[in-house]
Amino acid sequence: MRLTRAALRQHLVCELVPLWERHGLDRAQGGYWSQLRADRSPEPDGAKRLLVHARQLYAFSRASELGAGPWARGAAAHGLDFLVSRFWDRRHGGWFARLTAAGEPLDPRKDLYDHAFAIFALAEHHRITGEAEPLRLARETLGLVRARLREPKSGGFAEVASDAWRPVEGPRRQNPHMHLVEALLALHPVAPGDGALAEAAALVELLGSRWSDASGALGEHFLPDWRPAPGAAGERVEPGHGFEWFALLHRFAELGGDRRALERAERLFEFAELHGVDADGGVLDAVDRAGRPVETHKRLWPQTERVKALAVRARLGLESPARLDRALAYCAERHLDPEGGWHEHLSRDGRVVSSAQNATSVYHVVTALSEALRVGGGAS
Repeated sequence: MRLTRAALRQHLVCELVPLWERHGLDRAQGGYWSQLRADRSPEPDGAKRLLVHARQLYAFSRASELGAGPWARGAAAHGLDFLVSRFWDRRHGGWFARLTAAGEPLDPRKDLYDHAFAIFALAEHHRITGEAEPLRLARETLGLVRARLREPKSGGFAEVASDAWRPVEGPRRQNPHMHLVEALLALHPVAPGDGALAEAAALVELLGSRWSDASGALGEHFLPDWRPAPGAAGERVEPGHGFEWFALLHRFAELGGDRRALERAERLFEFAELHGVDADGGVLDAVDRAGRPVETHKRLWPQTERVKALAVRARLGLESPARLDRALAYCAERHLDPEGGWHEHLSRDGRVVSSAQNATSVYHVVTALSEALRVGGGAS
């Protein structure tokens, strides 16, 4: 298949998301499966994850917005009902991290990364459907994160807390905070009085002062005071996150955030493009702060985040769509599975490392191709 810009909507609403509606819903016990086998049958693992349910709720809602049939809204409603009825902690508030397959609490801790995606998915579902309850829950979730996880001394938020919201001190990462920015930028347009844009601005400042350097290298792992973690962990840079931040910073500016963040966005993009993109056009899993390859396999999500970044650049006239078209062609040739769905992980030379497909990756494909749809002039 040629994954041209003109074919993106067709792929999303007629191929990828329908595959997950057919095979990714647990119609017996409710909710969504986390993974599909090579034959597209579910891979039960004894648990259901908050992250999966938030991301798939978004994917089905977005497919509905893009013109999918009633099945997409039904699949979103199926997941939303399970999310609210089973994952919500009625005693302490917030969301359990994992449930048993039957929907009972398995890991009742509160996780920042997961809560960011709950805010994002609920805000987006409200924007698309107009339903009031998802917006109420998104706002309540942000209130709990602010009240219970904020780290006033070092900035940002604790990553994990007990079921009763007692923060667990430990190493810190920029990644959950990046997705909290994404959630805040989704919430701001539908709840402009909640201060979400100002909250995002504080995290964008941490991006500049703590997480990235003047070269555009974006660290992943840190000590509690935001100093880089010792050893290889502190040197690790995932180019996919540089591309992801690039798109987020442009969205931040579009919504009225400080446009000086765009200079930072350009540095992140240039580092990721220079050091993270292999000769064949695929994005490496990880390099170090000097740009040297550390992990040369190629997971799916960094490829989609580069597509998203290149789509933003093309849409804003920062470059022609040619590089975007080449990135889409790479994804079609290497990661798109002719039997349906996308290959999750490739070796450097393009061999499929894992035949399973992860539900969490659908969000990455949907957000990337949705951004590419905003670029005019796609060839058929």
